[in-house]
Amino acid sequence: MTLSSALNSGESEVMADADVLGQTRALDIRLLGGRPIGLCENHFIDLTSAIAGPGSAPRNGEGRDIRRENLCRLVYTLGGHGEIRQTEVDFQRVPLTLPDLPPATAAPADAAAQAVRIDAHSQFGYLPLDMTGEVANISLDSTHNEQTRLTLSHWPANRTPQPYKANLSTQSALRYMAQATAWPQASIVTSDHFDLDGLASIYAFLAPEHAQRHADVLIDVARLGDYARGTCSHALQVAFTLNHLAERTRTSRAPNESRQLLKTFGTLLPLLNDVIERTHTYSPAWREQWQLLEHTETLLSDPQMQFEEHADIDLAVFRLPAEASVGINPGQPYFGLSNIAFHNRTQCGVLAIIKGPFIEIRQRYESWVERVSGVRRDRRDLAIFQRALQDRERGNAQWGYDGVQWIMPALKLRAGGLSDLWPQTILEELQQFLRVAPVAWSNA
Repeated sequence: MTLSSALNSGESEVMADADVLGQTRALDIRLLGGRPIGLCENHFIDLTSAIAGPGSAPRNGEGRDIRRENLCRLVYTLGGHGEIRQTEVDFQRVPLTLPDLPPATAAPADAAAQAVRIDAHSQFGYLPLDMTGEVANISLDSTHNEQTRLTLSHWPANRTPQPYKANLSTQSALRYMAQATAWPQASIVTSDHFDLDGLASIYAFLAPEHAQRHADVLIDVARLGDYARGTCSHALQVAFTLNHLAERTRTSRAPNESRQLLKTFGTLLPLLNDVIERTHTYSPAWREQWQLLEHTETLLSDPQMQFEEHADIDLAVFRLPAEASVGINPGQPYFGLSNIAFHNRTQCGVLAIIKGPFIEIRQRYESWVERVSGVRRDRRDLAIFQRALQDRERGNAQWGYDGVQWIMPALKLRAGGLSDLWPQTILEELQQFLRVAPVAWSNA
């Protein structure tokens, strides 16, 4: 039996088998990047992969059609003819796989009274998205719900009014606060996660005069937070400070993500004025990341470092110096180095970082969000390539890929393994794969 179900965004329908719709009923299903994605407290679940396994796709190219009869597995073979083949999925051996998720947050009756405000005179207060099911709200750097009166976001499939669309949600929020002449009937702003773009967007509403005076630094901070790009010393120190302070608010004692968000935003929003105005006094908070950035810049400027770009496949390759060892850890993201130093050197959406026998492949945030300027960056599903690598391994090496729906997914060896394949071989195959793989995530 096959059913159609209206997506919670109310914009289209997803076609799926009845048992799938039944098991995903608790999820907020949206069509993001052309794929049905189940949302739950900022967890993104790719339903195509959950039904047919990683590296699967609709036969008819219609992303919202995730009936089993329409899904196939895409296969790439190392050392083959450089093509992607469709294969059948044995659904008797591929059960519907949904990750363990936290229980949905029940919005308290007095949710609005718990809103975070900078001071008693704030026109707006902040609440997490899961607490606004019955509260009129303005959604910033996030998706929307039935009570959303206005969206200012660069998320895929956002509802941002055209005059305020921008590459960063902070730019949209600042522009709206500077130009809008009519206001929605809502005193609550909301977002479903913490990051610097969301923080700066919310600050634009809660402290509009100060935010407008420091619009440039807020935009730079948001860009550093989302895209890990920027060179302004002040913005770097502010961004490093805010991330450090945010991490200190994280606690395992928070009963759910919404309560954690209230704590994090409730701590940082009142401090943001001081962090911007007196950044030098927060040097203990930003010094470590500042030193890491300096170390990475020095390493990437080494004459032995090799860098190349392949613009036709949106790929940049960094070969770290053979002698470099200080601060390099293949088990950490970006080998334990500062991603900002890498991103400032290229606009390519896919990065391959090589050091000795290890390679890490990264897809950047720019290929996840909607952007109004710059080069269009469609994303390929590296789960197909990950399976091709795994099929060639004979030892204990295990390749992991976060998933095409993640905002900044990585493909790399899991800790403790050593591949049978040399990085140069993997790189050559990756180049071929990127030339033939179909688009799996697009915000066109």
